[in-house]
Amino acid sequence: MSGEDKSEGVEKSGETGMKLIGILAIGLIIGMVIGVAVGAFVFPQIQSFGAATLKPEVVGEKTVDFISNYGDLPPGVDAELINVTEVEDANLYKITFNLSMQGIILTVEPYEAYMTKDGKILFPQGIDMEEFEEKVKQQEEKQTIGDFTVSGDEICVEDEKPIIYFFGSEGCGGCRWEHPVMENVTAKFTGYISFHDNMDNSTADREIFAKYSTGYVPTLVLGCKYYRVGSGASMGEDQEANVLTALICNLTGNKPVDVCTDPEIEELINRI
Repeated sequence: MSGEDKSEGVEKSGETGMKLIGILAIGLIIGMVIGVAVGAFVFPQIQSFGAATLKPEVVGEKTVDFISNYGDLPPGVDAELINVTEVEDANLYKITFNLSMQGIILTVEPYEAYMTKDGKILFPQGIDMEEFEEKVKQQEEKQTIGDFTVSGDEICVEDEKPIIYFFGSEGCGGCRWEHPVMENVTAKFTGYISFHDNMDNSTADREIFAKYSTGYVPTLVLGCKYYRVGSGASMGEDQEANVLTALICNLTGNKPVDVCTDPEIEELINRI
């Protein structure tokens, strides 16, 4: 849910870092399990139900049990059910779940799986085509410096200051690289911006994350006008800092002056 380490996931503490190396490799895990699903993985028949259609709660339980027991998750990590809903005009249930460890949610965005209503075939990952097409459309929008996309949206503000969002996790290598760069840059704009630093905060600003991210981290959203999924590590720390500075200067009306009139920054501003 292409950039640096965008498939990395979330971890809440350094102590559990090693345990979660495989968590955000969940895409690979799920991909492997899909092979089982495509091969028509068949759950045992539940004799206690006379009808072919299973109840949603049974389907939810079967799904999280399968992911937890056979998803090759790190020790102590389990799938945690959020809800089960019927898919309109399809013989399917959609199961939404998180990954958790000792009650701590480890995923930035919930995962979705699908199961036939008779409980016979599980699809551990599904693609919402409308959502996918919308994401593709967003990616086709105008690109600017630093591989940022220009959204075309109005600048989002808080107390009349542009809001700068950072979404990331200590369990993500690209996030660990990007986060200090973002912190250093935003410190230059104290009093001119509102910085929402969502490092290891998987619940804050979810609407913004859902709108501008593909579901992966790091995700940077600058004033809701510029956004990028992935780090700028390929450019190097100095150039990434300059790009971020130039984009934020563009949002603040080139303030503070001492920051935004630096010749390197002005050159980048002219390229936006």
